[in-house]
Amino acid sequence: MDDVLVPPRPRARFPTTNVALFFATLGTTVWAGMLFSPAAADVRTFGELFRLVGRAPDVLLEGLPFALSLVGILFVHEMGHYVYARRARVDTTLPYFIPVPFGVGTLGAVIRMRSAIPSRRALLEIGASGPLAGLALALPLLAWGLLHSQVQSVPEATSPSSPFGVFMAWLSGRPAGEDVGQAIHFGNSLITWAAQRLVFGELAPGTDVVLHPVATAASLGLLVTALNLVPAGQLDGGHVLYALLGRRRALLAAHVTSTGLLLAGIFFSWSWLLWWFLTRFVVGLGHPAALVEEPLGPRQRAVAVLSLLLFFATFVPIPVSF
Repeated sequence: MDDVLVPPRPRARFPTTNVALFFATLGTTVWAGMLFSPAAADVRTFGELFRLVGRAPDVLLEGLPFALSLVGILFVHEMGHYVYARRARVDTTLPYFIPVPFGVGTLGAVIRMRSAIPSRRALLEIGASGPLAGLALALPLLAWGLLHSQVQSVPEATSPSSPFGVFMAWLSGRPAGEDVGQAIHFGNSLITWAAQRLVFGELAPGTDVVLHPVATAASLGLLVTALNLVPAGQLDGGHVLYALLGRRRALLAAHVTSTGLLLAGIFFSWSWLLWWFLTRFVVGLGHPAALVEEPLGPRQRAVAVLSLLLFFATFVPIPVSF
């Protein structure tokens, strides 16, 4: 019998880019976490901040609880996608984290699927696994963070947070940005509102929960869950929607979702207006077809419905106000 030459399998390369972006994101979120810490509460300028770091390098450690919590939620979320994609034999990259030197230190993380989705059932597992995995970590972190948070008197949010708010401020003759910067209010989803009520009960007028950095990171992780679960295009929610409804009905539902995001951006928050633009014109509302279009079974339909309900439970009408 003639010998058959089998080409050697290519050796897996070390994921240098993925690892470098991960540690860069850890660094930028540590910096952001330090800005959320009590040590930086009275800092008003970059000069004061750098002098603070120079006088007390240990202050950087104050950013670690926030950074490890947020990066941990993002990592678990993306690895949920990765594990189920590999299980379905879909060629998938490791997560690429996106560090930024402002805000909360990151724009999240993404993985790339480089081969076709074999079936709608596989698509459901890949799409739903990330948000559900992230939720499993975010909830205990939120609970721990709230138990270490405090209720304090804070100024009421008065700055308009949407185009409609700016219009109403203009009608009333009040300058739109007169109170910006006095205090930052993070909005609540149904989950974070319920968790705060369980821990603190009903808050007195003029007070709010000043979140521990871990609770802030968990809240942001849940907001990332909502952003990803928007049922449109190739977002996680778009994968779930396609798996549940099929390609044509999913596209119709995505257009309805896009209209809802636009209205949320106009009447609730500029943040949703930005996300409407990105999902409508950058990500797009369409979805590539799966190789097999078989319908979901009862268990898979229940997971799909649960995932879409999770979007409403994590949706924050006004993520940030001043």
